[in-house]
Amino acid sequence: MKEILVGTCGQVVAWERFFDLYDALEINSTFYRFPTPRQVKNWQKHLARARDKRAFFSFKAHQLFTHPTRSPTWKRSEFSLEERKKLKDKVGCLRLNDFTAAQLQKTKELAEVLRAQLVLFQLPSLCAKEKENFREFLAQARELLPCPVGLEIRWEDRKLLEDLYENLGVLPVFDPFLEAWAKKAFFPRLEFLYLRLHGQKDQRGRLNYRYQYSEDELLRLKEELLAAKAQKVVVLFNNVFMKEDARRFKEVLPK
Repeated sequence: MKEILVGTCGQVVAWERFFDLYDALEINSTFYRFPTPRQVKNWQKHLARARDKRAFFSFKAHQLFTHPTRSPTWKRSEFSLEERKKLKDKVGCLRLNDFTAAQLQKTKELAEVLRAQLVLFQLPSLCAKEKENFREFLAQARELLPCPVGLEIRWEDRKLLEDLYENLGVLPVFDPFLEAWAKKAFFPRLEFLYLRLHGQKDQRGRLNYRYQYSEDELLRLKEELLAAKAQKVVVLFNNVFMKEDARRFKEVLPK
């Protein structure tokens, strides 16, 4: 029987309630900074309950792997301005060097301790012209990390995702509403789907995270997932209304 697990990108309710309401969680705070030992210990306690409920848990890899230091997201990182200046040519767009290799080792240790089921790397569109880095870095990540590696790109490149999936086993991650090209390519062939729903694009092509999905859209997604090849699907909402939309989507799924 097909298994469709629904959750959110980020913890939207207290730990004590989260896995009573949702089947999956992607921790996003790890994108901005590595967690403290105290945070990790707290997460371990609550994730043990998630495993009891057979819920799915993943986390988003640190921005140092994917986003150059000119990205505004770096203002929320644990690195000072002076440290960011020194890192300017060492980080982002999946560069592999002594520094990022050491941080990848930290990511491995975090994935092991938390028993993560996937680590997501999300690349911004400004990395589209630096694809020469991707294969070496992702090959290292696949070898090192104790769980599957997912890659989400913010531009259209079916050939890239197919190549990385077929040759390295890197899972294509996408929004089926925003990336019809990826849905067409991967719904009929992937054994496992990991989907992130961000909202809708405005007339200028910018993401509108304040978008709330309609009942018709959720019903259509349900039918498409039931028809897809994958027997296991993780659907993670990442819009402003993710708390409500994830619960609404769970309600339309077969019991």
